[in-house]
Amino acid sequence: MCRLVASVLLAVSLVLSCECAFGAEAGPLAIMVPPGFEGPTRDDGNGGVTVAWIERQPASGGGTLLQVSAIDVGASLDGITRAQRVEGASHYLLEFVRGIGHSLENFEFGEFEQVSLAGLPAERVRWTAIDSGRAAIGVIYCVLVGHSVVSLQTRDTGTEITPAMYSAINAIEGVRVR
Repeated sequence: MCRLVASVLLAVSLVLSCECAFGAEAGPLAIMVPPGFEGPTRDDGNGGVTVAWIERQPASGGGTLLQVSAIDVGASLDGITRAQRVEGASHYLLEFVRGIGHSLENFEFGEFEQVSLAGLPAERVRWTAIDSGRAAIGVIYCVLVGHSVVSLQTRDTGTEITPAMYSAINAIEGVRVR
């Protein structure tokens, strides 16, 4: 009996001592937020929703962003083909990238890549810039889900993708439709 109690206590202490990812809803998607990311902050307005989490970096005073934004465009996406979804994701991704670049210096982005998010065709691009005098890097995705255009992104300071960004990228690439 003591052995059973000790095993149960050990199992409970291991569960309580680990940082676990947690599930969250963001527009039409569900995402597993990686350990260490705090939040969410949420903004509902203009027919859309933005949900964000930050993994704080005490040494630099900054943090790694994980953000999902969804804009409801109504029935205009009903019945579109897979090829039209790819074209639409590419079109909207360019709009999102332009929006990011508008407020940054030396903004550059790479080639769009076709990927799959939640089994749906999506597009992604990596970018670099200068933000308030500091190097910045990010990866942004776009996917059309139901009646929503969804952007998912991570960004951080520096010139290389950070471990926290890789965690966010894994979370983004693991999203599922709610």
